[in-house]
Amino acid sequence: MSVEIWKIEKNLCRCCHSDGAFDNLAEPKQNLDQEEIYSNMLKECFNIEIIPVPGELCTATYTICKACISRLQDASSFKKQVLDCEGRFMDLYLNNTIKVTNHEKESLIKEEDIDSEAEFKDGFISLDDGHDEDYDIKQDEDDPDSDELNITLKNRKAKVKQKMEKTRSRQRTKQDAKKTKSLGTKEKKGADLSQHYTIREDQYGIAYSCNICSNVFRKRDCFKQHYRQVHLKQRPKLIGCYYCEEKVSPHMRAYHLEKAHGVPAPSCGACGKKFPYPFQVLRHQKTYHMGEKKFVCNVCDMTFASRGNLVQHQVKHSSLRPFKCDLCEETFKLKKHLSRHRLTHLNQRRS
Repeated sequence: MSVEIWKIEKNLCRCCHSDGAFDNLAEPKQNLDQEEIYSNMLKECFNIEIIPVPGELCTATYTICKACISRLQDASSFKKQVLDCEGRFMDLYLNNTIKVTNHEKESLIKEEDIDSEAEFKDGFISLDDGHDEDYDIKQDEDDPDSDELNITLKNRKAKVKQKMEKTRSRQRTKQDAKKTKSLGTKEKKGADLSQHYTIREDQYGIAYSCNICSNVFRKRDCFKQHYRQVHLKQRPKLIGCYYCEEKVSPHMRAYHLEKAHGVPAPSCGACGKKFPYPFQVLRHQKTYHMGEKKFVCNVCDMTFASRGNLVQHQVKHSSLRPFKCDLCEETFKLKKHLSRHRLTHLNQRRS
């Protein structure tokens, strides 16, 4: 029995099996100011899970082509549209704001062509059929029944317009409330937290002690994360597991899958280091094992492995002082100079 060997020269699209240079399924991409992760979109839209294979085939076979990305984006947009429309419909239905009018009668009134006032009067006479002796139709030039019908139609149109305006104003109120809520969240995240921690010096260097629970952190960013998540209850968004009902943060999903369900996490074949996403494995291999340094300084032509290292280096060539002291507002070019300066507020000097 012969076995067919599948030779892959470039990347393989897991959705259509085409060969080429494609995007990683787990790598976040920006599309119209929104972050997209194609593996998550496949799970949300079609409940399809594409699992990366371990080893050297991981990065080459965990990709998706442009054509499949376009179809996936259309499907995701259509799903969001249907869910949004259904949600709005049910809101209107439960609030009893949807009314069904008699379209047949209204269409008869609109389509009827009355050539003269006499025909209009004759129509009412034939309906009455002369059975009501007390009912007298006056043959005046201005027919009061015609005026009454016009007033009724105008009132009906006015009521419809009024309902539409109420619905639009309600939608505007909801949108304004969402914007106000999002702005309030941004203001909380950007607030000054210096009054909530105390800087102190120990044998390991500078430490940030929380004034509420006395926990100690080596980096100010670590304290920020602790304060927001523990004391402000601003928890990160959790995502569901494919195999159980547990919800974990995105960067812990690979660890959970490996520990709880035996699904291997993306790992480097050279050093065995594990990562939350496959694209991080590829970036790690290019940087640490292949020595790739594609970020070049346009002043001194030095090369760096990451954009962050390049930006940190470029500060030396400019007059910018991006590192600012939280206690005295003094600024510095390098972070190590800021750390050394903070010791002066503690009346300490490094030997």
